[in-house]
Amino acid sequence: MSIHNGEAFVQSIARRIIARLHPARYVRDGDYRDSISALVARGIGGFCIFDGTLDDVSETIGQLQSLAQHRLLFAIDAETGLRMRIEDAVEFPHAFALGLQDPRVTEGVASAIAASLRSLGIGWNFAPCADIASNPNNPIIGIRAFGTEAPRVVEHVCAWIRGHQREGVAACAKHFPGHGDASTDSHIELPLITASADELVARELVPFYAAIKEGVRSVMVGHLAVPALDEGGQIASLSEAIVRRLLRERLGYEGIVVTDALDMRPITQRYASGQAATAAFAAGCDVALVPADAHEAIEFAERALRSGMLSLEEHRDALARLDQLAEDVASFPPTSISQSEHAQRALEAAVGALRLAGDRSVLPLTQYAHIAAFALVEHDAPLDAPTEFFRYLAQLYDGNMDVAFISREIEQSDVAAHAEAIAQAECIIVAVFERPRAGRPLSRWDDPNLAEALERFAEGKRRVLLLAGAPAVKLGWRADVVLWTFSDSSPSCAAAALLLSGRIGGDEQ
Repeated sequence: MSIHNGEAFVQSIARRIIARLHPARYVRDGDYRDSISALVARGIGGFCIFDGTLDDVSETIGQLQSLAQHRLLFAIDAETGLRMRIEDAVEFPHAFALGLQDPRVTEGVASAIAASLRSLGIGWNFAPCADIASNPNNPIIGIRAFGTEAPRVVEHVCAWIRGHQREGVAACAKHFPGHGDASTDSHIELPLITASADELVARELVPFYAAIKEGVRSVMVGHLAVPALDEGGQIASLSEAIVRRLLRERLGYEGIVVTDALDMRPITQRYASGQAATAAFAAGCDVALVPADAHEAIEFAERALRSGMLSLEEHRDALARLDQLAEDVASFPPTSISQSEHAQRALEAAVGALRLAGDRSVLPLTQYAHIAAFALVEHDAPLDAPTEFFRYLAQLYDGNMDVAFISREIEQSDVAAHAEAIAQAECIIVAVFERPRAGRPLSRWDDPNLAEALERFAEGKRRVLLLAGAPAVKLGWRADVVLWTFSDSSPSCAAAALLLSGRIGGDEQ
């Protein structure tokens, strides 16, 4: 597309907006399909994919690209692989599990994930997290980060970028200028980062600077309040001080700058969609990601460009960056992948992250004729991970196994019933599945009533604790041996079952 002044040039600002896309609806709902087609007709830049099957996604991308007058950019947030969004795809362990291993493991996983994206025509992944998990009470970063210290995070962020981008898929370092030290979830409320400018430069910004030097194609700016960097208190994703003056000018970044999702509450509670997108562009961002109302965002941004509120020169530069990305993505044709080979790589990465501490003679579980396994879950929490773990363990253990889900609010009558049911069990496994989830606070498991119930269950039995996800869960219950997976992904659940059943060994914590 030629870039020139005039109305067509003004309308091209739609190409700087990436809209939300649900392929599961697109292939089944005619009204929704028409609404997405209308965005394509308006010149939308591309779409961020949120759900569906592999077939849904492939069909949707093919249809939408055929409707567009320019190359659409299809993106996804797939930190742990396509399974994070697409139901029949392969899942990989979380970044924290990879960060415990040689960076070559991370590079290989990133390469495999990128190949799976490219097989569908997806050319942009909003990963990796370049945040440092420095705050254990952070409800949204945690095991999504590669570690708690800058040097480890730097090594693995750079490895991820190398592995991803050599497969022709753009990586994205997020959430600039660093979300790891927050104590609130930016999906729900605006986190306040209280670190000084010197602290931010010495810690939070280090992985981002390394990512820039590694040639990362894009950087995502988070919805964060960082007074040390913007005294006016503007949200980082909409802050000229943080985007233009810090990221562009001081750090010298020349790639694509994208906002975090503009349909998150810190934005929608303060701005209409058009205001948010235009503020992001005015701050120096190239791309406004999933505004709540994409049509409104386009209309408002067109008016702002037409009136001179937005820079024509910056708009040209942004389009040039996006054109180059689309061209580079297209130069890597879709490829076929082996789901089974990717699943094997995921399992190997999960096994490599396992850490074990305590009395190893308690394992393997196959030495016992009868065991009992309890998964600690909140009332409304997803049950996919603990269910998978139970399924894997049942496949590997031939004895009598009782399983149950319990919560902090367990009734005394249920405690008595469980205790009676597992009276003959020789070993008890307590599994905690805890990780950051958008819109959900971290669970608190150090409840005295829960600890008392677990003590009653474990009386006279060997005790195993599985921490499948966050490594620093406080439980208030003593175990003989503890196993950490640093991820609740499907391969991590399988790896835990393999170790507990004696099929593989594990490293000391």
